[in-house]
Amino acid sequence: MTSRQLLFRTVGAGINAVSYVSPKIAGRLAFHLFSKPPAPNIRPKERAFLDTATRLDISWEGMNIPVYSWGPPAGKVVFCAYGWGYNAGRWRHYVPALTEAGYRVIAFDPPGHGLAPSSNTDYPKMVEIESTILRHIGGCELVLCHSFGGGCLIEALAGLPPALHPKRAVVMAVFSEVKWIFQVFTISLGLRPIIFEEMQRYIQNRSGRKLEEFDVALNAHHLSDVKALLIHDPEDKVTAFRNSQRNHSHWVNSALYAPSGTGHHLGTAGVTRVVLTFLKEGTLPESARINHGELEPLPAMITAEDLASSGGVSDYYT
Repeated sequence: MTSRQLLFRTVGAGINAVSYVSPKIAGRLAFHLFSKPPAPNIRPKERAFLDTATRLDISWEGMNIPVYSWGPPAGKVVFCAYGWGYNAGRWRHYVPALTEAGYRVIAFDPPGHGLAPSSNTDYPKMVEIESTILRHIGGCELVLCHSFGGGCLIEALAGLPPALHPKRAVVMAVFSEVKWIFQVFTISLGLRPIIFEEMQRYIQNRSGRKLEEFDVALNAHHLSDVKALLIHDPEDKVTAFRNSQRNHSHWVNSALYAPSGTGHHLGTAGVTRVVLTFLKEGTLPESARINHGELEPLPAMITAEDLASSGGVSDYYT
């Protein structure tokens, strides 16, 4: 057990103790811990890259949301959304090639990430922030997204009018069932089942939606007008490969590419080339499987294997 795992187990033991007195309070404590991002760790090379951007910050619920822009102001927009615990410097390997091709790349830091103010972030917040930015900039031509930010972005896009949908999207290592993430979190902290139940009640009271209703695949079903490339390592130990298989089965006009050995971060030169080629030219890798509508949509199903092999939205909880 790593020191981080030990820390979370210790915190989980404290929440478990609270649950014997008040399961409701314990559920809220667990949710707030879940939605608290790790302290930002912006490396010098990432900060230097962010400093090259033009800032287009927006105000959201009284909070400043850093929005970054690279490339010609009149260029067609590539909108980027990254995973839990990252910062917009994550896109530094993609931006130069895209701007050289005439695109304008726009990325942002959600609350508690990168240069944004310290705060909690959850799925509905992220969806609303992404929707706000997309409406503000008038939609986008292309999408490049990863993990947590990508799953939320699929719902944000599904909620926009088709005129604001992108032509193409690269969706990297994205989850499918939000309930699965909470179950992984519960196991990682060793929380009692009653705490998981109270978290679900708390989420429903806050959002008006059951946890099962936060479903990326069902949102993807409404984006058949978007040509999408889903990329996922079959050996991903953070977000199980089955998540992208399920999203792909619901997303007509999507293709699934499965490069082994690339990990959850998919940060290899080969993957970068595939992403850039698809975004700029619309060309798929030869091994990608396209869903022309013949695939049977996979049901929502959380398996013991998924839970055993996966650590959550990011490696923060592993």
